Amino acid sequence: MNARQSTLFVLSLFFSIASFAQNATIHGKVHSTDGQPVSSISVTLLNTRWGTITTENGEYLLSNIKPGTYTIQLSYTGDIRKQQSITLAAGSKTELDFTIEQAARQLEEVIVETNKIMNRAGATANKMNLTSMETPQIVHSISGVMLGKQNAMTLEDAMKNAPGVAKLWDATSRPNGGSIFVSRGFQTTTKVRNGLPNIVNTNVEMANLERIEVIKGPSATMFGSIITSYGGLINRVTKKPIFREGGSADFSYGSYNFYRASADYNFVIQPKKMAARINVAGQNQDSWQDAGFQSSYIIAPSFLYKPNDKFTLNFDAEIVGSKGNSNGGNFIFVLTPNMVNGPLAGLLQSYVGRVPGFDQQKYEQLVSQMPKTFKEAFGTNRVDELKTDYNRSFLNNDLYPTTQSNAFFADATYRISNHWTSQTAITYSNSRNRGYTTYQYLIPNYPDQLIKSFFTGTPGYGQPGHDSIGRMVWNPVGNTNTFNVQQNFVSDYTFGKIRNRAVIGLDFAHYKSEITYNRFSGKLLGVVDYPDLFDVVSVDGQSPKMPNFTKSNVLQAFATRATQPFGAPDKYNVYSAYVNNVTNLTDYLILSAGLRVDHYKNILDDQVQTAWSPKLGLIVMPIKEKLTFFANYQNGFTNEFGRDKDNKPFKPEQAYQTEFGVKYNLFNNKLTGSLSYYDILVKDIKRVDLTSPNFEIQDGDQKSKGVELEIVANPVIGWTILLGYGHNDSKLRKADANVEGLRPVASGPENMANFWTNYSFTKTALKGLGIGVSLNYGGESNAANTKSEGALIMPSYTVLGAHISYDFKRYRVSLKANNITDEKYWMGWSSYIPQMRRQLIGTITVKF
Repeated sequence: MNARQSTLFVLSLFFSIASFAQNATIHGKVHSTDGQPVSSISVTLLNTRWGTITTENGEYLLSNIKPGTYTIQLSYTGDIRKQQSITLAAGSKTELDFTIEQAARQLEEVIVETNKIMNRAGATANKMNLTSMETPQIVHSISGVMLGKQNAMTLEDAMKNAPGVAKLWDATSRPNGGSIFVSRGFQTTTKVRNGLPNIVNTNVEMANLERIEVIKGPSATMFGSIITSYGGLINRVTKKPIFREGGSADFSYGSYNFYRASADYNFVIQPKKMAARINVAGQNQDSWQDAGFQSSYIIAPSFLYKPNDKFTLNFDAEIVGSKGNSNGGNFIFVLTPNMVNGPLAGLLQSYVGRVPGFDQQKYEQLVSQMPKTFKEAFGTNRVDELKTDYNRSFLNNDLYPTTQSNAFFADATYRISNHWTSQTAITYSNSRNRGYTTYQYLIPNYPDQLIKSFFTGTPGYGQPGHDSIGRMVWNPVGNTNTFNVQQNFVSDYTFGKIRNRAVIGLDFAHYKSEITYNRFSGKLLGVVDYPDLFDVVSVDGQSPKMPNFTKSNVLQAFATRATQPFGAPDKYNVYSAYVNNVTNLTDYLILSAGLRVDHYKNILDDQVQTAWSPKLGLIVMPIKEKLTFFANYQNGFTNEFGRDKDNKPFKPEQAYQTEFGVKYNLFNNKLTGSLSYYDILVKDIKRVDLTSPNFEIQDGDQKSKGVELEIVANPVIGWTILLGYGHNDSKLRKADANVEGLRPVASGPENMANFWTNYSFTKTALKGLGIGVSLNYGGESNAANTKSEGALIMPSYTVLGAHISYDFKRYRVSLKANNITDEKYWMGWSSYIPQMRRQLIGTITVKF
């Protein structure tokens, strides 16, 4: 931080005014008859300007109230639930809790489900209870109600509702191998669960998730560097036990041998004190291609102990298993001219002077004629024009990886006083990888044509094309362990007209990975050793060798070919401390500031690094809880090690975001959303030092800027509309010469849009019927992009979905259609991955 930023930070962080104005304060909680917090309840003092809505935890606060007698009213979507007279003395601080009769039953009604969808609370982003209007950054909350209506079963399904987010890679089952998305021009994946680290390596199962929170922008101040991305993070919020007996079970069946069973049951062990919950699910999905499958299961028990209003203890676990060789389409990489020409030139050099008539001059002439761009090599620079059959996988179902992940969690919350709360959390997880991971390489024709023609005396490269594909396999085996403990102290004080909330935290994270990647080599073009290459077959799938790609033959290859195992062990500790302070100077002006110090220690090579991460925020709220203008300055960082040619050690790579925008919550929570502009600068990126190619230099930078829009509307009871749009402009401003000035391939599409609408009938004979439609658009993106080769373009896509359901008192039937128009489209970066074709899935749910 520079001096000006440091001054602003100190002023906002430690700002407090000892005002002695004798205004009053009311605070408390709203819960249902079974003790559950009720969010989005409107709490107002009749005929005054004082009003608010309850948070996700059912809490509310009304401050700076003039002494007098008032009527406090609780209402929900215009329906008055409770009124009570209250007299406030000068300087008084009154705690007043409310219980809403029959709320537990009503929370299952359409009108309340809609309000859950509209709730955009941002507690996780700040590690304290703030409404969306008090949060100076963008948080997209994707509720379990919305996901239930959509019949969403994976994280990929859920993320279709996040503006400016698109999938890049399917899950790979390797360490850190969960599905990869792009947000604000940077890769991100889900490494956060209930605000704490939890790294996954497969598709995320939705059975035990209450909602998904997408927190935009670099957020290292609150979450550190090992689980965040410069574009944002994905937080999974799990279901908690409640003090009500009951649950549900469902079974689904669909196209491509899709079947799934799940159950969710809640037990009351001791009323209002102890409860437990169990979520289980098992699923299978075959590929639409000729081979490929994914099978998985989850067992997720949880336990809640609440002996009194001050103390709450939670235990839960996730036992997850997965096996399969494809989440959808196969991973296809491209053997680019830059990858081919160097080894090919080396092979030709070995023939100089050894083959009659082939001298240095002819060698140089032949090398100069090598294809250099995608069009020159493959005959096209568009993925949709390549010859690879969309419906062929080049896989075999007895070659697949397996993973087993066991994760355990505990957290305790203790209200020390009316002003201080202690939050303690511990997590531990272990993941094991076994089996075989497969992928493919598309091979251009020209190297093979050159080798075949070389000894004829008229060597040449023939016509551009790509008639062959290499089938690749390797064997990752090992374990990954994570441990995290976090202690937070949260304060909430009112000084006259000023309210000050803060969180002070300590964090320790331990990560250990011991993975061995067993590999062998195959002969590419019959002469060049290439790692992981099992064989080369024709791209049309008609090669007689197609049936050979089996587990027994792969084991034979490991036994007879030269192997090249390598390990990638990793072991480190991270010690962190942080503070985040939010000051309500008035009802209409809020300042926030945070700072983190992060000490990283690599245990294997004894490397250490300390980084600082600041954040600042400003809220101007001209209409309380209805209209907010916000601005923020946020930071993210990545630890970088090594030294340059002058033996100067590298420092952490840094990302700085400035963002401003508007949030709104209008027409009694009928219209909510946000519009924002962001500008992210990443500095100190390592790149090759052109003056000393054996070294790196840390002077690269990347710029990413754009706009994001979200609109959530509830025009009439039962009708919900969600609309999102994201535009991103990313550029490598200072980088290696071959990519400088270009859009990074990992930045995904420049333009993305998402739409979803659902109407649930609440009256007439159609009561219980729900109908919904979704649409996702992604603009053109690049699987590869360099100055020397050009771009390999993935086409834009528009994917349409629909769902219909009918709810009865004890059961629910639903049908959803994915990719109704049977759109052919691809995801990827440095690769292209065909995506699922049209699919129908039917579900029957029993409630008990």
